Amino acid sequence: MRRQFVGETARALAGRSSAIRSLVGLLVTFGSYGSRRRRAQRPTDVRPEAETVSVPARTAHEIPAVPAPQPEPAPTSAADRRGLIRLLGQCSIEGRNRTAGGWGTDTWALLGLLAEHRSSLLTKGAACDKLWPETEMPHDRFAGLLKATRAKMCEALGMPGNYGRIVIQFMGSTGYRINPDLYTCDVWQIRDLLTAAARAKGPEKAAALIAATDLYTGSYLPGVDLGWARGAADSLNRAVVQALAQLADLEEQPEAEVAYLERATELDGVAEHLYRRRMEVYARLSRLQAIHYCYDEVLERLRTRARRPSPQTEQLYRRLTDLS
Repeated sequence: MRRQFVGETARALAGRSSAIRSLVGLLVTFGSYGSRRRRAQRPTDVRPEAETVSVPARTAHEIPAVPAPQPEPAPTSAADRRGLIRLLGQCSIEGRNRTAGGWGTDTWALLGLLAEHRSSLLTKGAACDKLWPETEMPHDRFAGLLKATRAKMCEALGMPGNYGRIVIQFMGSTGYRINPDLYTCDVWQIRDLLTAAARAKGPEKAAALIAATDLYTGSYLPGVDLGWARGAADSLNRAVVQALAQLADLEEQPEAEVAYLERATELDGVAEHLYRRRMEVYARLSRLQAIHYCYDEVLERLRTRARRPSPQTEQLYRRLTDLS
């Protein structure tokens, strides 16, 4: 029975063989299989939309539009396959292929400048002025630094080195930017979370503030001793201190409230209003020794800047310790 079925099937297919051969011939003649041209295979890790950068023709008076940055949450799953540029605490470049760091200060300064120009383009002239303000004719130095930085970013993603123009794009013959489809930055993530927290309320606000403060693992651009870098670092530090103070306001448990205040005063050692809040919470917890320690801490921090505690701080300290 089985042999009879196989025989009938074979005869049925044989009747169609000439038609099939004709169809294959047409495909070979006119289809993509007949092409003698071979296409270069792009790396599988490169997202198609980020592979090429198309720049429309512009007049000399037009300024290229840079897409506005889209707020993004901190990556919490493997869905975000982009690389991560860490500029807080220990600087590094993380990709699917490897994590690398330990390079010279110039590399991190350039990446920091590009991070600060998230919604605009960094021109070569502006980069040279900010990276080497006291150096004459640094343009050749910039070209070498840009090439090396691009190569490191490609290596982290497992991409060929000649894809450097994709990871750091040159847009509209005007300036440079980090390709947001291939890389994100920890400083972008923190700023997006703080922006989201400012618009949210209740548990959503607290969640965004917690996520932002958790990402703050150290000072921004450590070791980059340039005016613009110090200014950006101080601004971010103040924003995180404010976020910690807001979390203390939202917290109902005094133990958790004072923990936020303790971290805030670690980041801003001369914020007397936060030290006063700490002492008040310690008083509610009946922790007299902690009140003394807190006052001694702010006294020492202010002494290093040739300052004394304000009368308001001294009066609160005396009142809390006298009542004890």
